[in-house]
Amino acid sequence: MNGWVKGAIAASVVGASFPVSDALTDYSYTAGQFIRYALGALVLTVLLKGKLGRPTAREFLLLNATAAVGMVGFNLAVLAAVDHIGATNAGVIIGASPVILALATGHRQVLPAALVVVAGAAIVNGADSTVTALGALFAVAALIGEVGFTLLAAPLLPRLGPMRVAAWTALLATLQLALLSRGEIPTPTVTHAAAILYLGLVTTALAFVLWFACVQELGSGHAGLLVGFMPIAAVAADTALNGRAPSTADLTGTALVAVGIALGARPGTVKALLRGGTRAASATASAGTSSTSRAASSSPAAGQPAPASRR
Repeated sequence: MNGWVKGAIAASVVGASFPVSDALTDYSYTAGQFIRYALGALVLTVLLKGKLGRPTAREFLLLNATAAVGMVGFNLAVLAAVDHIGATNAGVIIGASPVILALATGHRQVLPAALVVVAGAAIVNGADSTVTALGALFAVAALIGEVGFTLLAAPLLPRLGPMRVAAWTALLATLQLALLSRGEIPTPTVTHAAAILYLGLVTTALAFVLWFACVQELGSGHAGLLVGFMPIAAVAADTALNGRAPSTADLTGTALVAVGIALGARPGTVKALLRGGTRAASATASAGTSSTSRAASSSPAAGQPAPASRR
């Protein structure tokens, strides 16, 4: 399984978790996420047979930052953003992460593809006029958390590996949420428990490992393109769970995301298109200059029209 497939699966699993998370809107945020990350950390620790490795002081700080910014902080910001401006508007702002990752990592050749992916994701998410300044700030904070989750973890992957990074961050997020929840864990209903189980086993223990493996293989800039799968997976899950048929905008946005990812997977294609456009423009300009010169040198008595420039 190559990095593109791992990243696509990870982003799709996380996107599909958004409708699942709706089941937890009437349950304690800190308690739900505490149980979710604790479960994920337990599963990953068992899979690693307890061999979590020994992070250096610098690595431990990065692991804590990844958990605080990309997991705990991200989820808190998303909830606040959705509460103030709705899920669609929040999704459009947070969906800009591929462009931010391309710029932050210096992958300028990925930027055209990232812009296409973001445009497609924005169409799928949709937007309306209910955006407020405070809600937008919360969404930007969530965007920073989304980007930070990838950038902060990237330096840790070569030595610790994707599974250990996922295990450590889930464990540290659990400890951080334990402090926030102050030990108050309401008894979840069957629906709450099912949602938490999905988030803990599938999203944390599976998707996070696949995502970190994708970042390790492709780099943060290219991996960021696959974030475009999140809103698509959310729409697909919403269709399966609630019977909502995809709209024309959903299908159009999905097609744009696919085009953007395809361009990003073959950056040479983007360069060729840009070079082709430059050559065409140069040829047109040269032809136009040549035509003008010939026209200026023609004798008025000849009455011959200036040659048309070639396209």
